[in-house]
Amino acid sequence: MMISVLNRIVVILGALAILAGAVVTIGVATQVWPPYILLGWFLPQLQLASEATTASRVAIVSLSAVAAVGMLALLLAEVVPLRTSVVHVLSTTDKGVATIENQSLCLLAERTGETVHGVNDVDCFIRDGDDGLLIKCRAVIALGANLLEINPELKSKVHDAIQQLTGLPVARVDIKFKYHSDKRSRVSVR
Repeated sequence: MMISVLNRIVVILGALAILAGAVVTIGVATQVWPPYILLGWFLPQLQLASEATTASRVAIVSLSAVAAVGMLALLLAEVVPLRTSVVHVLSTTDKGVATIENQSLCLLAERTGETVHGVNDVDCFIRDGDDGLLIKCRAVIALGANLLEINPELKSKVHDAIQQLTGLPVARVDIKFKYHSDKRSRVSVR
């Protein structure tokens, strides 16, 4: 925990330093500020930027702007969490509230789907709908597997597992199939 906080502080300080350097470089290259603005720090490099040709100045300003935008994006990513975890309420009583994270529901759906014969891998995405959960799965199946058998079984197993183990209503289970080619085996059609 402590190392994680320390790492974030180091990243933020480094990004701020690079951002400041990019802003100062842009100011000096566009001759808004003098090259000695940093009281002698990096004076030779800043003098080169202020005395550069027009084409070189454009390149310096462009690269500095890219660095500044990159550091702003990094700072934003460090300060603002990208996503909050979606939590579903399983039950509420006077003794407390039981919840489950969306990632756990996805994991349950994926592992259930992988139990179906012929299914190699499953990735699921779950969101709330008006009538219940909307589950979208991408299933990688073995080449030659019968989709007419796998499709209803996979939908049924994922639907039943989520509904029976969590009590949450499932409105739909949509599946997108992709065949996986195993070069060593042959396809046999029955």
